[in-house]
Amino acid sequence: MGLFNKSTINKVFLNKDENRLRAGWRIAIFLFVFMGFSSLILITMRKVVGINPEPGIVRNFFAITIAALSASLIIPLARKLLDKKSLLSLGLTTNLKAFKDTLFGFLLSGIMAGSIFMIMILTGLIEFTGINWVSDTNSNSLTEYLSVMSLGTLLLLLLMDIIVSWWEELVFRGYLLQNMIEGMGLKIAVLVSCIIYGIVHSMNPNATLLSTGIIVLFGFLRIYGYLATKQLWLSFGMHIGWNFFQGPIFGYAASGHKSATLILHTANGPGWLTGGEFGPEGSVLIIPILAASVYVMYLWSKRKSKNVDLKTQLNITHN
Repeated sequence: MGLFNKSTINKVFLNKDENRLRAGWRIAIFLFVFMGFSSLILITMRKVVGINPEPGIVRNFFAITIAALSASLIIPLARKLLDKKSLLSLGLTTNLKAFKDTLFGFLLSGIMAGSIFMIMILTGLIEFTGINWVSDTNSNSLTEYLSVMSLGTLLLLLLMDIIVSWWEELVFRGYLLQNMIEGMGLKIAVLVSCIIYGIVHSMNPNATLLSTGIIVLFGFLRIYGYLATKQLWLSFGMHIGWNFFQGPIFGYAASGHKSATLILHTANGPGWLTGGEFGPEGSVLIIPILAASVYVMYLWSKRKSKNVDLKTQLNITHN
């Protein structure tokens, strides 16, 4: 009977010092509700409302929108009821610094995507074949509209990148990572989070063992953005920028998903160098670019810290 007494049960489920459920149970409940709510929305769309998206990019748009809606509704509740903390404490403080972090991350990812493109062009791994742009598609369906590049297509694809980046950062670097850190400690949490991120993306079209390993490294890149700033905005901006520039601008598949692209090119090398049908995240050439980007992020966060320290010192001196 001692094994199942009230004291033992409380120790398994509750952290008395924090007066809340232990981190593992909080994560389990969140995932159950998050996935259940997402499934409910999808079933409602298909059965009740009668919406059944056609295959391809349209279905992907509905999937990421449902995920973003679910995350935006469930995480605030989970943060308040389970974590007993504020939503802003995830790293969602909105101010000028948040805007600067987001913009800097977006531009840094643009440089990353441009760098891998130029390396492949200069080494002959890809061959530039033209620019894909039309002023008016005259299409009757969203799928047809997104098959060619126009201003409307570009803006819609950017919106999709914002949506997917929002929910992935909110879930992976927000709720899950920060609860895992509280339950496992920083090092183990970072490792587990990166592996989970890789496994999730291994289910994408055209994924390989190599691309999964590199996605694990991308997971660390995103995590470092949070750890360096204690906010999600730097990682959020980088996530948007990477998906947007590698796909719609430079013509690669984005984690195996293809869409209309501005720049057209063909691959002339092996998949482990060109990334193949998965995109640059399947190429070993992106690894040194990732390392360089982490260092740039370090310099960015260090500069911000110095500015804060200087302002603090000036205020103290003035007072």
